[in-house]
Amino acid sequence: EQRKAITPEYQLLKGQFMGQTREWLAVNTQYRTDPEWIDELTFTYYILVRSKTGAKKLTLFKGDVTYINVAKGDHKSDMYLHPSTLARYGAVEGVAVVISAQGRVVDMDSLPASNKRWWEQFTPVEGYVLNRMQTPFAMINFDDYEAIRTAK
Repeated sequence: EQRKAITPEYQLLKGQFMGQTREWLAVNTQYRTDPEWIDELTFTYYILVRSKTGAKKLTLFKGDVTYINVAKGDHKSDMYLHPSTLARYGAVEGVAVVISAQGRVVDMDSLPASNKRWWEQFTPVEGYVLNRMQTPFAMINFDDYEAIRTAK
């Protein structure tokens, strides 16, 4: 699922709020695991955007997030594009997620739905797709998400 997410407002001091909220792109994934425990699950997100001007250039952004100690059950994953990235690079054309465990792909999905791995046709740009801990959404519904592995 892809949706717009408004920057959350945090109360800094009594009566003082952030002055501006902006629209982020949030890509949400719901998934179910059957094993009692999974050490690590890596979600690779691909977001394809088309520029609003000129040659209508396509840019593919890529980002990974790895969850650790995933218990059996229903779970959520999400990744974000900053409002400035959307303003600069354009409108979203498609999103895809590839889920891996121990280096092996265990599932994938895309919007719009496709039997083809369209994201493999582009050279991805990394560093723009942010996990929730890199955004103002980090503490929103914190317990609904698995722990994110920090860089090794």
